[in-house]
Amino acid sequence: MKLDSDTVEIEVPPDLEGLSRTLRVADVIRRRDLDFVSKPGELVESEFETGSLSAAGRKAFALMLRKAGPEAGEDSKTFTITKKELRGSHKGNERIQPVMDELLRVIVRIRTTSKKGKPAIMSQSLLSSCVEEISEDGMSVVEYQFSESFKRVIQRSDYYARVNLGVMLALQSRYSLTLYDLGCLIINRQNRVVKMNVEELRRRLGVPEGSFKNFAEFRRDVLAKSKAEIDQLADFIVEWEEIRGSGRGRPVESVKLTFSPKNPVDQEETAKELDRPKVGRRARRDGSVEVIAAAPVAALPSSKPFPTGSLHYCPDQRLLTIVADFGGGWDKDLIADAFREKMGSRLQTLTGAPLYKSWEGFCKSFVGLRGRP
Repeated sequence: MKLDSDTVEIEVPPDLEGLSRTLRVADVIRRRDLDFVSKPGELVESEFETGSLSAAGRKAFALMLRKAGPEAGEDSKTFTITKKELRGSHKGNERIQPVMDELLRVIVRIRTTSKKGKPAIMSQSLLSSCVEEISEDGMSVVEYQFSESFKRVIQRSDYYARVNLGVMLALQSRYSLTLYDLGCLIINRQNRVVKMNVEELRRRLGVPEGSFKNFAEFRRDVLAKSKAEIDQLADFIVEWEEIRGSGRGRPVESVKLTFSPKNPVDQEETAKELDRPKVGRRARRDGSVEVIAAAPVAALPSSKPFPTGSLHYCPDQRLLTIVADFGGGWDKDLIADAFREKMGSRLQTLTGAPLYKSWEGFCKSFVGLRGRP
């Protein structure tokens, strides 16, 4: 399984000009049949007010959001998804009704703006209705509508997490899924560090009230296990730093999370792991599987040239990391257009390490000539 889809040139049709950025990306995903989900950043950064979604609930909602695509924000729109699509690799349909009940019941707190345009917090459910056909065959369907409040959020959403469908379905822990979504949201930013106090982090991850009260338990059963899963299956890794207070015993008061993209060799190994059977994955992660040593094989350089379309949809994480690190805060597409103009036809044959080196040098010179915006 690839971690990213092939580069494609993106054109936004005139009838999509009124859509939010999150919904435009959803349209691109649908038109190109890409294995991603466009999640509103507001949802990724939300906190749970009542209850907490299970891993199955989080995956199901992402699949329902992907199915709805760019129409997710339309008023009075009912969407349909087959039970086969919802259950994934699971053979039976017995989990579907409890998951739908979960999505109707849970309340999340989402940062948004009021009608006056001021910052606000919205408390809402995710679905307003759900109708499940009684038939147990895989092609029976579930009809659903998003809540009015959620539609209002996605209609205005201009920042998003581009979540890899294969990685999302492979992750097992609900905490890993939430932390992975957060990583997808910020991995292409220049600042990939998020700092939260411990209580805020617990709410963000959806840790039930009264669970893992001791930070040592929270570290061992939530942070460490989530990190192990993400490091094994995602195209980035996550680290955390504990910031202690000055009181008695110096308790941990806040946590600083850092997301870092993997290098091409590690991304290749991650893609191979996603193609392997789920059975034995935990043992491979823990290093308890005996591996037969093989002669080392040199990693093949990337054969893909510089993308011709918008870098907002670029699947090459290395190119995005370079422009985030050395682009000085300028719009990535502005730098890319200038790079294409300077390089001309040479870009058609420039790939791999030479391309990355040339791209990094150009980003540095671009900022050197123009300063920062």
